[in-house]
Amino acid sequence: MTISSPVAALPLCPVKALLARPGGALALLTGSSGGFPRRPGAMMALWPDGGRVGRLGAGCIDADIATHLDRPGPVTRLVYGQGGPVDLPLPCGGQVQIALIHRPDPDWLGAIWDDRIRRRTGEWCLDLQTGTLCRDSAGGPGNFHLRLPPPPAFQIHGEGDEAQALTALVAALDLPSIGAEAQPDAFSAVVTLFHDHDRELPALKRALSSEAFYIGALGSTRAQAARLASLTDAGIPPEALSRLRGPIGVTAPARDPRLIAASALTEILAAYEAVTG
Repeated sequence: MTISSPVAALPLCPVKALLARPGGALALLTGSSGGFPRRPGAMMALWPDGGRVGRLGAGCIDADIATHLDRPGPVTRLVYGQGGPVDLPLPCGGQVQIALIHRPDPDWLGAIWDDRIRRRTGEWCLDLQTGTLCRDSAGGPGNFHLRLPPPPAFQIHGEGDEAQALTALVAALDLPSIGAEAQPDAFSAVVTLFHDHDRELPALKRALSSEAFYIGALGSTRAQAARLASLTDAGIPPEALSRLRGPIGVTAPARDPRLIAASALTEILAAYEAVTG
């Protein structure tokens, strides 16, 4: 089984926290069924003094994971829900499997963090018996395969209320933003939020020549038609134009800048899940 999971946000990243404060353990969600809200690959860092960074589920599950920090061996396997402790059922049903990695290899943690800040996708294999880790997407049937793409980065163009609202939401989620002149990578979303649509064309031309997983522009259906015509006249080929979303957002039409920003962010994160899932 290969699992794809984004590394968490900057200040609350379990990997970064364990690098800064050794001596803890890394709880890794390796399997789930039913309606559990986290997908395999989610992480939580824990320390014997009760410190935690990240969450894997409801508080009772996270608290129980912490009681196993003193167990011997490199990895402790835990099961909750069906087949787990009878006093810790899952309200959502199903089953959750956790690998608690005691004293995770700092070189591995450092490599994960280096991949993250350099925006590279990491492919890892974890032996669930020995805790041995390798940079590989293959391995035996007892191994857990983990794919760690970089988190979505946002390139937001615009100066009005919509751009300010979206920028604030992205910052509140601790997701990275990139400069207006930077080259977007395959895990970047480019959004133009101009009411004067002539101002958006340079940014859209650059975005459509990049690998950005999401490219969207503010405006009505009529504005989108005019935009596509202008980009066609500028020599952008049809296959590239098919990537341009407009009107943007899961709720359209919308007029309130905050709703436009939240609607666009929801659409972007859904697109990211589809790309990385």
